[in-house]
Amino acid sequence: MAVVDAHLHLFKAHSEDYPRLVFEGMVPAEREELAEEFLGAMDSAGVDHAVVVPLSAHDRYLAEILVDFPGRFAGVGVYDDSAEVGATQVARRAEEAGIQGLRFYGFGAEPGQAAESMDVFPVLEAMRDLDMKVWFYGSPDQVELLDEAMRLLPGLKVVLNHLGFCPDIWMELAIDEYMRPRFDIPLPPDSLELIERVAANHPDDLYVHISGQYAFTQTPYPHPDMQEVVDRIYRAFGAHRMLNASDWPWIKVQPGHGEVLALVDHLLPDITPEERAAIRGGTALSLFSF
Repeated sequence: MAVVDAHLHLFKAHSEDYPRLVFEGMVPAEREELAEEFLGAMDSAGVDHAVVVPLSAHDRYLAEILVDFPGRFAGVGVYDDSAEVGATQVARRAEEAGIQGLRFYGFGAEPGQAAESMDVFPVLEAMRDLDMKVWFYGSPDQVELLDEAMRLLPGLKVVLNHLGFCPDIWMELAIDEYMRPRFDIPLPPDSLELIERVAANHPDDLYVHISGQYAFTQTPYPHPDMQEVVDRIYRAFGAHRMLNASDWPWIKVQPGHGEVLALVDHLLPDITPEERAAIRGGTALSLFSF
């Protein structure tokens, strides 16, 4: 079965033609991570396909990648809460850029708000109708809203980023010496019980990355302090709802692309060959066209 790296970032240097998020210490304006270099890393690691997510709600370089390297990549955009809402933005960006999903850093809604009253609820409904995937990375109160929205929108496919961790990325994010995101969160995180409950509520539509270990661990590779988290995620989701991902380029130098993708073998050594194939590519292939 084909191998898929199910979450990574490629981007050009910031310019008028290629606007993007600029974050000094991690993604300064001059930094770029181009598809050509990453294709070499893919080939070295035996990866057939990859899911590319831009740094912000700008699709131009992603759209070019999808055209220039047909069959290798699928694209997930970043939701633009300053643009038009509902089906208009979703359908337009799917057509113009060829994206198959949108990433949300939470929904920007108040804790306890009714999911149907969220500004993004029509967006999620449109995504469900267009079979677009929700890429989700938000705090626990936003996960609660996601749970309710999925109950109201059966068939909406959602992928939780980075083992279901729920940091407030705008408040808790730090940058380490390798220009990687870092979070000082207890292991296992307090939010893991919530993720287990939501996984049980949506057995057909909720998925999770096995990724981001470097950002949360306090131990060297292969990060043995992540073992309980990975075990519980595996029990909650099962291999057929897990997608292996590198989070390139943050791991390019330390611990390395191939090393990150091999963590599934270090942390889940006793799964069956069929389960391993699902995590390494089969689950992603069930969600995306390449």
